[in-house]
Amino acid sequence: MPEQESCDYYILFPNHQEGLRLHQELKAAGVPCMIAPTPRSASSFCGMSLRLAEDQVPSAMQVIAASGVIIEGIARIQRQPFQYRAT
Repeated sequence: MPEQESCDYYILFPNHQEGLRLHQELKAAGVPCMIAPTPRSASSFCGMSLRLAEDQVPSAMQVIAASGVIIEGIARIQRQPFQYRAT
């Protein structure tokens, strides 16, 4: 049986003001999300993104459409296993 791929979804923004605004809108709508650094593989725009689970993407899209917050897109990033690096 193939192992299920584990992914996170990142909402990308042109600037941090839009990110903070959407974070408040999602909180008010009861959509769980977390402020996170933008993965380099996802964007070279704003360094702030909102991370959410796959099942929350449709709800987040509804909030985005209703609120008028400007986003650059939503990136699907496969989780990488944690690797400890000694310093």
